[in-house]
This record gives sequence, structure tokens and C-alpha cells, in this order.
Amino acid sequence: MSLIHELKCELQEAKKLRRVSWRTKLLMVVIGTPMFFLYLIHGGRLELFWPSVLTVIVLGVVIRFKWKLRKQAWFWATMAVIAVLHVLWVLFVPWTTKWIPVFVYLGIATADFVLILWILLVVGKFMGRPNTEEVR
Repeated sequence: MSLIHELKCELQEAKKLRRVSWRTKLLMVVIGTPMFFLYLIHGGRLELFWPSVLTVIVLGVVIRFKWKLRKQAWFWATMAVIAVLHVLWVLFVPWTTKWIPVFVYLGIATADFVLILWILLVVGKFMGRPNTEEVR
């Protein structure tokens, strides 16, 4: 299967996600707490708040969506690199303090979600697909 076709299948599967478990919420809090302290350390810069929150939400949803890969070391290494890149993105992109429509943020979050899924597909192909016994 091509990567584009696999990405489309993953996005169709992602549409089925409706409920977030308490473990996922806990994971988001664990990831989000350092982001909150980062917000406080940098003088409460309000322009960093929404990008930080969206980053935590997108990373949490991706981890929840790809939870079947939790036993794969390459998955966590890739997610760690993606998280570091997101922290750098939040810190070094010049965000505005002006009002931004929620659809802009949602568009960025959706594009980010799709990009992360694509990265995981590429890294998964490079590392070799796990067997069905390993995934369960």
C-alpha cells in the first residue's frame, strides 16, 4: 500500500475516536504540566498559551490513537523528538496577542495531527511493521 493510502485509512480510523479514556487524560496532564510551567517561567506570555494547549492536545490524541504501538521503542523515540520539535515551535514562532479565530487554530491542529501520523507511518515503514502478536 502507498503511504497516501495508508494515511487515508488512518484518518478514517481516527474519525472513529469519540471518547478519551482517563489514562489518556492523565497522560495529557503529565505532558501539559511542563508546558504550563514553561508558560509561567516565560513571564505568563499569553500568546504562548493556545499554541501550548493545542500542542498538548494533538500529542495526546496521537498517542491515544496509536496506543497499539506503545510497546515499540521507535514509537516513543519518535514521539519524544516530535514533542521537542513542538516545544521549539511554540517558543520560537512569533505568536500574536491579537484575537485569532478558532478555525485557524483548528486548521493548524488538524494539519499537525496529519503530519504526525504521516511521520509515524514513514518511521514505522523504516523500522519495519510490528507483527500482530507484538501489537496486542
